[in-house]
Amino acid sequence: MNRFLRWRSPAPWFTLLFCVGMVMPVVAQDAEYRRAMAAAVRATAQRVLPSIVVIEIVGGTGVAHGEVEQDAPTSGVVVDSEGHILASNIVIRRPSATLLVMLPDGTRHAAKVVAKDHHRDLVLLKIDTESSLAPIDLPAATNRQVGQTVVAVGRYGADASPLVSRGVLSGEDRLDGIALQADARVSPSFYGGVLVDLYGNPLGVLIPAVAEGGAEDATSWYDSGIAFAIPFKSITKNLDRLRRGENIEKGLIGIVAKSKDPYENDTELAAIRVRSPAELAGLKAGDRVVSVAGEKVRRQQEIRQVLGRYDAGDSITIKVLRDDQTITAEVSLADSIPPLKPQRLGITIGAGVPAAEEGEVVIEQVIAGSPADGKLKPSDVVQKVGEVEIREADSLRRQMIAAEPEKIVAVTVKREGVSQVVPVTPETIGDAGVASLPESWTATEAVWTIDELKLPDAANLVAVVAPGEQDQRTRLGLLILLLNPGETTPKSLLEKWTETAEQTGVVVCAIAPESNQRWQPKEIDVIVRFVASVLKTSPIDSSAVAVAATGALSGRDAEAADSMALAVAMSASRTFYGVAVSAKTRPPAVRLRENDAEASLQVLLPMDPNDEPPTWVPTLRDAGYPVISVDDIDVDTLLRWVRLLQAV
Repeated sequence: MNRFLRWRSPAPWFTLLFCVGMVMPVVAQDAEYRRAMAAAVRATAQRVLPSIVVIEIVGGTGVAHGEVEQDAPTSGVVVDSEGHILASNIVIRRPSATLLVMLPDGTRHAAKVVAKDHHRDLVLLKIDTESSLAPIDLPAATNRQVGQTVVAVGRYGADASPLVSRGVLSGEDRLDGIALQADARVSPSFYGGVLVDLYGNPLGVLIPAVAEGGAEDATSWYDSGIAFAIPFKSITKNLDRLRRGENIEKGLIGIVAKSKDPYENDTELAAIRVRSPAELAGLKAGDRVVSVAGEKVRRQQEIRQVLGRYDAGDSITIKVLRDDQTITAEVSLADSIPPLKPQRLGITIGAGVPAAEEGEVVIEQVIAGSPADGKLKPSDVVQKVGEVEIREADSLRRQMIAAEPEKIVAVTVKREGVSQVVPVTPETIGDAGVASLPESWTATEAVWTIDELKLPDAANLVAVVAPGEQDQRTRLGLLILLLNPGETTPKSLLEKWTETAEQTGVVVCAIAPESNQRWQPKEIDVIVRFVASVLKTSPIDSSAVAVAATGALSGRDAEAADSMALAVAMSASRTFYGVAVSAKTRPPAVRLRENDAEASLQVLLPMDPNDEPPTWVPTLRDAGYPVISVDDIDVDTLLRWVRLLQAV
């Protein structure tokens, strides 16, 4: 038996020859594949490079922000023989900057802005030249598939050197329906260049962008293996309008989703924005969207993706289900909607109230001095607001945020088993101060302690003051407190906050920057991860989460942490519902989005309400953000405000 085994076992030299014999064909095939792929990439780039130009940004007022502007020039693509060039809107971020277009032959020409596509972050330029131009072949249609190989092509530098990066088309309808996504690595110089397939067919124009909440600035994901491009189908549709000098705006409809999760199978509408296209078309809160522009939808994200393809002025058909009847509405999308003026009744909704049945929204507390004080009562079950049935606290919150100011709402409640209608005029959140907390919110037998908190791959020093054991109070608040570089240690700071945190029921997480010199944009994601970690360990109401800097306290100056707190709140709008900073804060270089009724953000400033606000405050208010000014903010006021963020 042993002789048989020895005879069947191959000798070492035989094993080596066998393995080499198997590997050599594989290596040869792999080398041949790489050579063929390299040749294909070069060939496809050569097809479009004659249409790619370099755009140089010269001068301009204001302070440059973001690495893109520091790394200019960037790219553009010639779209016709008349000298029109399409580029990313990063070329016009510096006011009064001069734009120079360098053609492939090395000649430079001054460019003027013809029109802007604000919806897709594109700009159309025009040059006057006698040089021969090679417009890109605008495709009437493209045959693309997720998973196919794509090539990003641009130009860079004084000699207009070609830039080429290969990747895979990883998604369509990204950025709420406007963009293609590929995993090609693109630097800022690629923006305005083109994404093509392996046959040289143009697919789209590359733009700087990040997913919602992904980073502080749209340029932050450059060279990350995530590239976005605007499909040429959308560009071709609007090119004549741009040539005529018409700016393109995103089409707005004015619907507010009921579901907090955009990927949940639920298309019910919680509210309709006042004086919006949706209201004019007759859509109502409680409608369930069946289809948009002829496409069936099952979740809110699908609604957003379909709507994202359309611009202001476009008309679309929306079908909704209302009282078991299908209703068809024709909606003309608008370029603007009156900004939100978020409203509040002044109640909190109970979590796990023993008397509550499934689907019942039970009032837990009525805030003293609020519109609900003396009209609504604890243990009331909210059944309707107007004609809209209320089955979830989030739905009620969103309806109030989108409500019309100074308008009486009929709140139907069940009190002691009997339904009755109570008229209440909500208050505008920005006009309210910081109320006292209900007594039951301040009493606790739990001992609050300070502990350090660490996360993998996060070098920040972090400490948290929270209940050391289960606090009998539910729905606590959470404040993320950002420290200035070199200010102090998180643990030392929290020693002065512990008593007030315990009394107000607000967990405080103090975070120091990774560097002793500055906060970095990459730390936004780190801060959000710390929020997620704290939420797992304490009974915190997800709508009572805020970020602040110590500059929010009266008598403190604005420093680096104040700008970072604003950047975090604006970038991670689905995480934070409040931000408190100094009134002297220098706004960060982030795109200001309109405040969202689905995740409304409040701003708290330490200043006299009668004083002239900073120049950036009216801009916030015009975008629908309620700004609360309080003359004297101490630690107690700040933490009470955080806890009351959960009030509806």
